Amino acid sequence: MTSKRTFIAFPLPETVTARMKRIQKMLDPVSDGVKWVRPELMHITIKFLGDTPDYMLENIRKEFLNICTESRSFEAQFKKLGQFPREGDPRVLMAEIQGLPGHVFRLSDELNTTFVSLGFDDSGKRFSPHITIGRIKHKPHVDLIRQYYEIELPPEKFEIDRIIWYESCYKDGKLTYLPLEEILLN
Repeated sequence: MTSKRTFIAFPLPETVTARMKRIQKMLDPVSDGVKWVRPELMHITIKFLGDTPDYMLENIRKEFLNICTESRSFEAQFKKLGQFPREGDPRVLMAEIQGLPGHVFRLSDELNTTFVSLGFDDSGKRFSPHITIGRIKHKPHVDLIRQYYEIELPPEKFEIDRIIWYESCYKDGKLTYLPLEEILLN
């Protein structure tokens, strides 16, 4: 059985990815052990599906369109830099997002309920809006975390105007996200 690795996410405006890239550059001298996320791959995941059997793709497309077509655009805002897990040694460096309207969380709940009913995993994780900046692969430079948390992330607002169902795959040896379906938000 063949499958694709898929997820549903909000792509980011270039101003946001440029700010994240500046943070990465600031930390570059102490970034040994960190694999930075390329700016063109940054997004806010609303539902991770994972391995998606090819025979389910059309049904998922229909559900995605049915659930998301009437969704509205919205403003989001940077909160602060953070990490996963929140306590202990970090594995993921990220920017927390705040100020999302309630309809975004309802959309997350509806996507989760629908895709769990189709047999996809419910990891038990609630939607936690964030932008992954980097992944820590091995023990980081001693100054990385201290310098990371010294960076101030201004509470800049930005517009989210689309939602995309992506396939995550490798092309020419590089991770890439291919849009399977895209909806402009009202």
